[in-house]
Amino acid sequence: MRIVIDMQGAQTESRFRGIGRYSLSLALAIARNAGHHEIYLALSGLFPETIGPIRQAFRGLVPQERIRVWQAPGPMRWVDPQNASRRAVAERVREAFLETLDPDIVLVTSLFEGLGDDAVISIGALGDPLPTAVILYDLIPLINPDEQYRTNPIYRDYYADRIENLKRARHLLAISESARQEALGALPFSPEKVTNVSGACDEMFTRVVPDADLLATLKQRLGVTRPFIMYTGGADARKNLPRLIEAFAALPDTSRNHHQLLFVGRMPQSEVSALRAHAQRVGLRADELLFSDYISDEELLALFSTCRLFVFPSLHEGFGLPPLEAMACGAVVIAADAASLPEVMGSPEALFDPQSVPAISGKMHQALTDDGLRARLLENARTQAQAFSWDRSAKLVLRAIAPFERPRESRTARAVTFERTTLFEPKIKKILLLKLDHMGDLLLAVPAISRLRARYPKASIDVVVGSWNQALAQTLPFFDRVLTLDYFKRKSSLQAELSDGSLVEFVKQLGFYDLAIDLRRQPDTRFVLAQVEAGLKVGYGSLNPAVDTKLDIALPTYQDLPFVETPLNRISISEQMLALVDALPAHPSDYVVLPPLAAPLQQHNRAVALFPYAGGDAKEWPVERFHELARRLAADATVEHVSVFFASDKEARRFSFDGLEKVVIHAGLSIPELMQHLAGHQLCVANNSGGAHMAAYLGVTALGVYGGLETAHEWAPVFGNSYVLHNEAACSPCHIPSRRDCPHNFFCLDDITVDEVYARCRELLAQNGATPPATQSRPSIKSTRKKLFQAIAPLVRQCSEDELSQVAQGIAFSLPTRTRRALFVDVSELVSHDARTGIQRVVRSILSELLKDPPKDFEVWPVYATHDRTGYFYAKRLRSRFMGQGDPGTVQEDPIDFQAGDIFLGLDLNPYGTGVQEAFLDEMSRQGVRIQFVVYDLLCVQMPSYFAPGSEKLFGEWLNTISRYDGVVCGSRTVADEFKQWLREHQPQRQGALEVGWFHYGADVQNSHPSTGMPSDAPRILEALRAAPSFLMVGTVEPRKGHAQALAAFEQLWQEGTAVNLVIVGKAGWLVEKLVARLRAHPELGKRLFWLESISDEYLEQVYGACCCLLAASEGEGFGLPLIEAGRKHLPILARDLPVFREVAQDHAHYFHGTSGEALAQAVAHWLTLYRQGAQPKSEGMPTLTWQASVQQLLDSVLPTRQVIKPVIRMEVSAETE
Repeated sequence: MRIVIDMQGAQTESRFRGIGRYSLSLALAIARNAGHHEIYLALSGLFPETIGPIRQAFRGLVPQERIRVWQAPGPMRWVDPQNASRRAVAERVREAFLETLDPDIVLVTSLFEGLGDDAVISIGALGDPLPTAVILYDLIPLINPDEQYRTNPIYRDYYADRIENLKRARHLLAISESARQEALGALPFSPEKVTNVSGACDEMFTRVVPDADLLATLKQRLGVTRPFIMYTGGADARKNLPRLIEAFAALPDTSRNHHQLLFVGRMPQSEVSALRAHAQRVGLRADELLFSDYISDEELLALFSTCRLFVFPSLHEGFGLPPLEAMACGAVVIAADAASLPEVMGSPEALFDPQSVPAISGKMHQALTDDGLRARLLENARTQAQAFSWDRSAKLVLRAIAPFERPRESRTARAVTFERTTLFEPKIKKILLLKLDHMGDLLLAVPAISRLRARYPKASIDVVVGSWNQALAQTLPFFDRVLTLDYFKRKSSLQAELSDGSLVEFVKQLGFYDLAIDLRRQPDTRFVLAQVEAGLKVGYGSLNPAVDTKLDIALPTYQDLPFVETPLNRISISEQMLALVDALPAHPSDYVVLPPLAAPLQQHNRAVALFPYAGGDAKEWPVERFHELARRLAADATVEHVSVFFASDKEARRFSFDGLEKVVIHAGLSIPELMQHLAGHQLCVANNSGGAHMAAYLGVTALGVYGGLETAHEWAPVFGNSYVLHNEAACSPCHIPSRRDCPHNFFCLDDITVDEVYARCRELLAQNGATPPATQSRPSIKSTRKKLFQAIAPLVRQCSEDELSQVAQGIAFSLPTRTRRALFVDVSELVSHDARTGIQRVVRSILSELLKDPPKDFEVWPVYATHDRTGYFYAKRLRSRFMGQGDPGTVQEDPIDFQAGDIFLGLDLNPYGTGVQEAFLDEMSRQGVRIQFVVYDLLCVQMPSYFAPGSEKLFGEWLNTISRYDGVVCGSRTVADEFKQWLREHQPQRQGALEVGWFHYGADVQNSHPSTGMPSDAPRILEALRAAPSFLMVGTVEPRKGHAQALAAFEQLWQEGTAVNLVIVGKAGWLVEKLVARLRAHPELGKRLFWLESISDEYLEQVYGACCCLLAASEGEGFGLPLIEAGRKHLPILARDLPVFREVAQDHAHYFHGTSGEALAQAVAHWLTLYRQGAQPKSEGMPTLTWQASVQQLLDSVLPTRQVIKPVIRMEVSAETE
């Protein structure tokens, strides 16, 4: 069963009170006990600060993509009557949003919200209500209305509206037997429709020994100097606090003088003042009645655990959570003998009459002084606290709503989309033309009327002319009806007149038209057009806003002034009228005349034709289902007969019916014969094949059963009365050659059941008189949106453009149309400037692999952000280039459209840009987008002296930002360990655990989107490199990379006469100006020292092959991609002894220590000795990955999973360590 829980009860101000705690605790327990049920949470986007905490609370219980958020423009609170239309729109948006989640039942945690906040909860505002169960706390205002209810009309209207919505619920879940009995007595629900599911208190409420210092500080702040009697809860009239104050005042001096009365929790200041005044009137001193205002959970536990007595005098409660919480904490508790409280207390000894001050005071005195009673109450408290549990309540809820679970087959059927696909159906069937002026004007209108007739060949056209033009109009071959209206005098428009009464009567006789056009350019007749009833009114503007606002299309007009030329009086009257016809909205059926192809051989009013084959199994609904459908139709009394059409006898022999009389087989008919037979049927069911199109063309209602081979929108039948049943598969169109090539078991066709197709056949046959059975089918998102638009249209007519834009944004946000999840890959730096750094080589490689082989059920989109705009944008041009489609040229790169279940991967290193987009990332996270970042290294914060000023601060801020989201994937295990250490040291603020994973880079250059091109001097340089042992350094020239040490070492070797080359590949970086100058002016440059600053991957590949050793001298790295590339080429490696190099190369490299040129010179000399002996460590066998395998490692961390796939790849850092 799919249960959608509306969580607004835990989002509004109620979250600070018992209802909010109840809502959240029960929902958590339902999620814990869900079993095979699917739990979805529906959150309102109008409470953004609550979304993150709720997501965190359900982490591990409900997949994040099942926590959905809807949005509508506010404010909506009932206390402001001006919010009514906005609230009505929001109610319909919310219900449409819930409908798209396809629930078996919606569970509303709190219906009575929205009076003073922006909660929006309705049942049935959009039409037939979804099955809904409501948590019922109480009906106090209905049963015992207070002063506010009696005197405040807004509150009365609000509560009445809530009760009407409550009556439309299918089941009530009362929080106590008392609340259940209230519902049965006051509402029209039968006993089986109202269930007592009880309640419980949070697990945090338990007996504690408070920290002595905390307790002392707390008591000092509150003014507690003696043992105290405690109350916590609201301050409204039903809480009965004045009587509690009077009862305390009535205690014997021996009790009163030794105790204080403490009201705990935030109360309105007006109520606090009133209670203080009442206490003063009954004789209490200032220090005898105390108020705590807001306190923390820890402080509340301390007070529960140390109070002398807890008293709860409420006259009416739905449940009574505070006394249960107090009992769970080991307090002595007494409460009112009213409503639900006896259920909660479980002992008559703990109860008192709340209407009697002496009774309250007497029970308080007894509970303070009678040790036997206190012991019994404490024992009862232990028993009662254990009797209530949220897991028990959750199981009661699940049992109560179990009847709403649909059969599995029904759910499959409801996932199918059924939609009408008719395209060539004239939208304009009845046209009215107004041509009230002179005979010459009517003749000049002939070209426009001729074009209009050609455009709508099947439409009827009526014309209204002056009586003097009636004969001419009747002569023209265009009109079905000629009507007359004398507005102008025969020869003058200056004396035109028409009484209001005669116009009203004339328009009334006309009736309704699909289209009405006033062909006259001058504005004087436009008032007639404005009065006509028509779906579309078209004419030139009249320069009168009162008239023009009633036109649907008003072409620009100009006032006729002496001696003034305008764009209109420079062209012919005929052209002006043609422009009106050309301004009409285009439709595919315009100008289309379909010639008849065949007359029916015999007409059957209730006959069904079937075409089981389509020339390939990738298009075919299983033939055995066509067989079963034919049997079901043949057994249906409303069906006259069933014709099954086959291309050949061979096909037909596979489709035997054992003599069913109603089933007729047609095989091998010629095209003319086939059309004649088919034309006599009422309905045709076919695959994505010619049979569906032929039937539709011949006027037979066509029902196509379509899979995902091609999109239904492209290949659906479009003639006559056409429909399609199809699954909105994320992988469509797949264009696979056969079923066996589908990795998803061909669910797009096989999940469409015979029950669903048969039900649709009955429904379509019923359009001609048969009675269809009652069937339900899940509306597609498209049909839900259409229903929503129709429902809100009357509500938004008076909205401004800004308000309409906000409504549209809310609908787009709440009802996304995309069925496939997106993997957004941030490549902002690559889009801005491909600097050809090591990181960008990794970015290019990973992006190329992701685009080539996207994860299952995901569409990969490279995206980018800029520093001057909010949000991320689709990098369409980059994507086109990477997919080998060339540069698309000018293309609109739109803002990304994200929704729950999508993934955002910060692949490119863009610290500043990420900070700019933090608010946008927060919004994505709230909506259920999983956000992960790749961390290549932490060198900016580990070695700040090697980077530009400010880099450490910027990088640290970036680390803080990315640590707030779902996960970080590091470029090596070493970096992952360093990042976790950074988390422990800096403890960035976040709400829950942070996933920390790692992966290794690939090394197959051919799959890294390599750059190409060779300079003219490449052969000479490669020959020089092969002439002597050449040591290759790959990477940007930066302070930490060890280039200065390497240069000093090789200068020493050259002085000693060692024949070696030093090859540096990489552009100049930062803080290396002196080193760069030294390199450029070096006497060995181009001889034994080679600096190749910006070379292609193609050239680098050959340089690797010409060298004998890779020299990795960097003092700090995140990975060491050159080592991997060297290992793939079997190039020996001499590397600094860094942990990350050990991780990457293991025993396949020779390691050196020291930072001086001399130390490295000795290491190179030693390595050369080993090299000449063939004893140097071999890089052959060094573990390397393809980029495909590297990306799979990355995806193991990036994609959501309920379990740890590879412990060494995926780790978690708990919130406590941050």
